[in-house]
Formats: sequence, structure tokens, C-alpha cells
Amino acid sequence: MVDEMDLLRDLKDAEPVRPHAFEEARTMLRAAMEAPETPEAMTAPETVNASPRRARWGRRRMAGLGAAALVAASAAAVLVVTSSSTSGKPPAKAAPETANPLLAGLVANITPLRAKAPGDATLEIRNQSPTSDALGSNGIGLFTDDGTYYWGNDKSALRRAVVRKDGGDDVFKRDIAVALYAVKGDLGTARARMAVANLAPGTTNPDPERQKIEKLKSLAKARGQKYVPPKPPTPEQQKEITDNHIWSNSVDALIAAPENPQVRAGVLRIMATMPKVRVTKTTTAGRPTLTLVDSWPTTGKFTETLVISADTGRPVALSNRGSDVRPVTLYYHTSRVTLADIEAGKF
Repeated sequence: MVDEMDLLRDLKDAEPVRPHAFEEARTMLRAAMEAPETPEAMTAPETVNASPRRARWGRRRMAGLGAAALVAASAAAVLVVTSSSTSGKPPAKAAPETANPLLAGLVANITPLRAKAPGDATLEIRNQSPTSDALGSNGIGLFTDDGTYYWGNDKSALRRAVVRKDGGDDVFKRDIAVALYAVKGDLGTARARMAVANLAPGTTNPDPERQKIEKLKSLAKARGQKYVPPKPPTPEQQKEITDNHIWSNSVDALIAAPENPQVRAGVLRIMATMPKVRVTKTTTAGRPTLTLVDSWPTTGKFTETLVISADTGRPVALSNRGSDVRPVTLYYHTSRVTLADIEAGKF
């Protein structure tokens, strides 16, 4: 089993990974999420052709999953089918659950902080150290304040990408917009919008049902079995799917705009309404933190853990765990910069 670190290390001298490549990988994860378990999927051979996440969880966890998780998900994704697809239209609004008191308290503390730190972009280094911001195999990323994302395997590559406007992607803009709305907007509406924030308006989640059906039919034929369509998701499974989308896109927004207190407040206000998200007080590298854990049983007991500062809500670390997935924890080290300094190589 390979993980994100291994894949990115192999790409060290290659062209920087485009964020939309991670979108395709996360789509495979979502396909696995949305499909009920079938005998075919449970016995599917493992494949290793998934794109590595951006270098967040890449994107599609462009904020957070490790490539190992995506590899496992891709094996299930190509062999499962669902009659319910995610479209660019927000799902029906659901009444928000009672807010988690720890997150609600943090939101109240950071909401009045409206000013961003000086600069017009956020530099991000992700590595496996909670204290050092040394550049490692995950490269270096840049999020402009409008949501555009650049990445390079080192500082020189990042500078070239910014100067040439090469590799910039705006996949985070809708996530950020929903988070900002959630600060004072209706939470039911915010949740519905966040569930589809990764999709452009009017588009559908790319994973044609027809292709999955044909894959299942071919597999059944090869085994001399009769093809039996999987059952559609139950209402409870569909709710889990929607909550997974809300969580994933919320994490995307948080990681894309960690220095914006309003984005942090909006994201945490949404997460505070999610009953399956467990929140505990923790300490990371000697500093007070809150650890948020969400899980999705239909993906092989897949669990994702987000650690944030207990004082500011800034992301500290993201990790994932699941069946046949090697646990990976990445720590986020961010700083405010200007695009002018990046282009001049002064960083």
C-alpha cells in the first residue's frame, strides 16, 4: 500500500500536481461512500491508480485525505453503483442539530475578529512534524485570499507557478463563500450549500452510473453469476453521504483560508450542528487544541480527525484511518504573505 508521501516523493522532479487532479480522486472516494456494500465490491482487487491528493489531504481533503485512503476508495468506486447522484442543486434543508457547546463557544470567541493579518495570501507547508515548518515531500502551497490555489514541490516551483499563473485553481472559492455565509446566515441553508460546494452550479458529480453498471455486469459475467443491481442507499445512508460532503467541503474551506477568522467561524458553526462529529479538548505540541472526529461506516469504517487551535480555530493537523488504510497525519504550518513577495522570491 502506498500513501500520499510516497506518491509525492516519486513526483519530486515532475510537474506540480494540479488541484483538479485531486478533485477526481475525491470523486472516487465519494462514489464509494454513496454506494451500499455489495459482494462484488467487498471482494474487489485493490488498485493503485488513484491520483495523489493535492500535495490537502490534497483535493479533494484538496483539504485532507491521504492517497492511501483514496487508493482504497477507488477500488470500491469502480465496482459499485448508486441510484442517487449528487448534483449541483443543494439537497433539501434539514433542521440543524443542537450545536456542540465546545465549537459554539469557540465560534463566539472568534466571530468578532473580522480583520485578516497583513498580506493577500496564505503560505502553507504540510509535513509530519507538529513543531517544525521544514519543507518536506508534500511541497508547498499558496492560497490567495480569493480562493485560488497554487502548489510547487519547492519554493522555486511555487514561485514559477505564481508568476506564470500556471496551475492556479479556484476550486475552493465556493467552499469559502459558503463558510462566510454561515457566519450569520441560516444554518440549514448553509449546510445544504456546503454539501455541494465542490461542484460548479448546474453540474453533477462526475461518476456516470452507466459505467458502474457495466462494470458490475462484466464482473458478474466473468464469474458466471447473474447481475443483481445493488439496493439504493437507505435514508440513513443518504444522510451519512450528505454529512460526509458537508464535512469534506467544510474542511476544504478551513484549510484554504486558515487566516480568515470569519471563514473559521462559519465552518465551525456548520460543524457544530453535526451530531456524529465528536469534539474533545486536547493538547498538541504543548498548546490547547480541540480534536474533531467524524466517521463514515459505509467506507470501511473510515474516520477522519481534524485538530484545530482551541483559541483561534486554525487547522493544526488532519489524519485519516480506515480499513486497509495506513494512518497518515499531516500538520499544517501557515503564514501570511503577499503575492508580490512570492513573485519576487522573497519568502
